[in-house]
Order: sequence, then structure tokens, then C-alpha cells
Amino acid sequence: MMKKSTLYTGLVYVLAGIVCLVIALTTEFRLESLLWGLAGAGIFSGVIVLGKYFYWMSPEHKTQYQDRLKDESVNLNDERKIMLRDKSGRLAYIAMLILQLVLMIVFSIMSMLGYMSPFSKYACVGLSLLLVIHYIFGIVAYNRLSKTL
Repeated sequence: MMKKSTLYTGLVYVLAGIVCLVIALTTEFRLESLLWGLAGAGIFSGVIVLGKYFYWMSPEHKTQYQDRLKDESVNLNDERKIMLRDKSGRLAYIAMLILQLVLMIVFSIMSMLGYMSPFSKYACVGLSLLLVIHYIFGIVAYNRLSKTL
């Protein structure tokens, strides 16, 4: 049996999308395009969530849904898949650190050469802060997990 919270989540998404759509239609200001994007995202994702809810709640799909829940439970608790998820998360973390370092170097060079003059400085500072936060968060997460697991 699918949770009622899924139904409520879908309804909230659709309602938020409709509110953004109404505001975008009735007003005109600089961030109007953002409201259009939020309206589309809210309405369409809400419709998809509601469609899945009603599809799986229908009596003819009940056994399929139970089988799907059982498979999902097995996949979530499978030791090999847990190890693969952890390893892929570690690889993604390392890849993002390397990407941030490379982008910092590129924007530093661009700043020194005078290309994209104010933006390259701000981008370099922002990426530096992001890199430090990313690294500190990795250390904190590791220390916290090592204490609790």
C-alpha cells in the first residue's frame, strides 16, 4: 500500500506550481522567468507523482507493487550494493574536489590575464570557499560516521 504522504506531496507540488503560474501571469518583474520555471517544475512533477500514486493504488497493480517493494527492500539491504553505493559516493566526492580545483586554476589564470575581469575573481573566490566547505564537510561526515557506525 502506497503512503498517503505521496498523494499529499503530489498535491502540494501541483498547488505550488499553480500558485507560481498565477503569480507569473498576473505580475511582471525581473524574476518572472524563475516563476515560469518553478510553475512548470511544480505542475509537471506533481502530475507525475500523482499519476504514479493512482497507477500503483489501482487494484490490478497491487501485486506488482508488492513485488516491487520486496525487490526494493532486497536491493537496499544487499551488502554488495551498499558497498557499491559507498564507493561510487567516494568517487563522486573525489571527482568534485578535482573539478573544483581545476576550475579554480582556470579562473585564476583568466583573472590574471584579464579575461572576464570581475566575474573570474568572484568565481575563483566562490570556488575556493566551496572547495573548503566541501572538504570540511567530508571530514566532519567521516568523523561522525566513524563514531556512530
